[in-house]
Amino acid sequence: MRKLAVVHRLHHAWGQALQEAEPRLEVRGWHPRDAPDDAWLRDAEGLFVWNLPPGLVARMPRLAWIQNSGAGVDHLVGHAEIPPGIPITRADGQFGLWMARYVCAHLLQEALRVDACRAAQGERRWAAELVPEDLTGQVALVHGFGRIGRQIGRALRELGLEVRGFVRTPRADAEFPLHGAGDLGAWMGRARVLVLCAPLTSGTRGFVNASLLEHGHPGLTLVNVGRGEQVVVPDLLAALDRGTLGRAVLDVFPREPLEASSPLWDHPGVVVTPHHSGPSVPRDLIPDILENLHRFAQGQPILNAVDRTLGY
Repeated sequence: MRKLAVVHRLHHAWGQALQEAEPRLEVRGWHPRDAPDDAWLRDAEGLFVWNLPPGLVARMPRLAWIQNSGAGVDHLVGHAEIPPGIPITRADGQFGLWMARYVCAHLLQEALRVDACRAAQGERRWAAELVPEDLTGQVALVHGFGRIGRQIGRALRELGLEVRGFVRTPRADAEFPLHGAGDLGAWMGRARVLVLCAPLTSGTRGFVNASLLEHGHPGLTLVNVGRGEQVVVPDLLAALDRGTLGRAVLDVFPREPLEASSPLWDHPGVVVTPHHSGPSVPRDLIPDILENLHRFAQGQPILNAVDRTLGY
């Protein structure tokens, strides 16, 4: 019976779910801060993890597969402790659905003028002038158009927006127009919302910088559900201050938790949320990894490992 180690802050829930999904495996779990059973760990060939504790891989000489507990794998593909021959797989789960709700919720809060209505309520004032913004035909730009980006695009389209996707390499698509990421700046001036959901790679790190943001306008909202490192924070704040960006809704940050000293907390044009737009829950992710769980239990090769040169 092959062994699968679960090192995760929610290891009890994940361990039980993974064991039920593939009873032919022996599954044990630990919190990343805890000291695992080294004798058991030496024989474990699989690892389910998010934040990889230092030195863990060296304690697993038989490690043959790492399953990430989420979609983004930038923290693993470049990890110096992981040998290049070990396959790393990712899982989208229902992140697209979760993140689509998040993006639409924050956009609709603006369009329906929820904050202004609440303020008027506090004054006991019937504010008939607070007419909702019509989103019909307005342009939504989605940077990163895999499974998650497409789900977000579909949700925005249902709200009446014209959706355009931006990808590393332009390609024909039957559902949405897809442009090269280098063309994004040309569309910023006519966009109502820009959504970031691309993986973190050498090409996307620092992508949202001063040169891109100078193409925006005061009515543009940026929503980042991708990776914090894609946004140059000082450039973002400068764009908000000069009016080439109206609002920034940020769920991810270069360092998490966001440090208390960050100016993002206090800026009136910024909404900070605690990386909760796409929660990892077993019910949603297990179907994504089930085939590889079965293959691992049977000693078969793992499928769909990430390309470490691309970063996803």
